[in-house]
Amino acid sequence: MTNAVCTSLNKSWVAIHECRLRAISRHKITFNLNATFLYPANDISVRFEVFQKANGYKPWLFNTSVDACRYVRKPFNPFVIMVVNLFREFTNFNHTCPYVGPQIVKGFYLRSNIFPLAIPTGDYLLALTWSFYAKPQFLTNVYFVFKEDL
Repeated sequence: MTNAVCTSLNKSWVAIHECRLRAISRHKITFNLNATFLYPANDISVRFEVFQKANGYKPWLFNTSVDACRYVRKPFNPFVIMVVNLFREFTNFNHTCPYVGPQIVKGFYLRSNIFPLAIPTGDYLLALTWSFYAKPQFLTNVYFVFKEDL
């Protein structure tokens, strides 16, 4: 991971306290996010987009939206299952709706053995748009570099 940017579009609903990368060693960087949902959210949708850097970030391969409350009850989207499996052991987003209070991702790092897709070497952006009741509330953009082991 090379950068993480989190932006609250509605500070009266979502307060972001921490959104940063921390270098643990030369080859291990962890992502920490600490946000507070100030009101209960029962209708959450997340838009997942992956961009590849090629003279600017261009849309690449994935652009999907998921009803997060429905997904937690019964996982159904293969791409989202892959992304959630990457984050599962580092977060408290592990229960059904409503979500309220602190939402935390602590110590997340990319592990290539859990990443099942073979993607080409390059710079990528995983952009998440979190919407409550069909209104965008906050954005999470994580930039990373992937290098193929040849």
